[in-house]
Amino acid sequence: MISGFELFREKEKLPAPESLHFGFANAALVYDSSFFGATSPILGQSYRFEVSPFAGSINYYTLLSDYRRYFMPFRPFTLAFRILHYGRYGRGAEDSRLFPLFIGYESLVRGYNTGSFTVDEIVNDDDPFNFDRLLGSKMLVANVELRFPLFRVLGIGRGYYGIFPAEFIAFFDSGVAWFDDNVIYDEVGNIVEADRKAWFLGGGRKHISSAGIGLRTNLFGYFILGVDYVYPFQRPKRGWYFQFTFTPGF
Repeated sequence: MISGFELFREKEKLPAPESLHFGFANAALVYDSSFFGATSPILGQSYRFEVSPFAGSINYYTLLSDYRRYFMPFRPFTLAFRILHYGRYGRGAEDSRLFPLFIGYESLVRGYNTGSFTVDEIVNDDDPFNFDRLLGSKMLVANVELRFPLFRVLGIGRGYYGIFPAEFIAFFDSGVAWFDDNVIYDEVGNIVEADRKAWFLGGGRKHISSAGIGLRTNLFGYFILGVDYVYPFQRPKRGWYFQFTFTPGF
């Protein structure tokens, strides 16, 4: 018979790490002469160089270098380029209490978002994908896009975007995330993880890349909706798939 009354309750106090506290400051050099269209910049350039020291429970500092350039070889086509570095540096840069940086976001390297992976793809004995290569304390990302207003090129409507502000894109993304130590060991000296340092720093961590086409549109000034058909080159088992975004182009 089910009475609905609680018959038993047990509480256990588990150990928890101490809370973290920080003080931080930002200093940045910023320049922007770009012209923003309906969904992304179409002409000009911008850059941001920033340093942010953190002091407290963990002491480290972050560096950001973000350069973007937009060319219009002939109207209304835009070639967009971005190179971005972001990293944690200093004594506490790789403290285990800090969540590592991730380069698989749709705004960085498309085709590697967490929701697109399956268990079989990661643990497959034949050719598993090492998800750890998307994580690090530092990252370097490069992006190239060809952009043009779809309806303007099709001759539908007037103005720069034609009948509706929709932008067609063809893109190539590449990036690498890495740690300072190439190999980490457990307490008895066994290798836990290898190839953590970037290849251009003498380590074994290789870059990832992807390419594809997509469409971005400005929905009446409220938000920007994008859909990409992307192929991640380091995930041959995944192949082409659709990926949605809700951010402007870089």
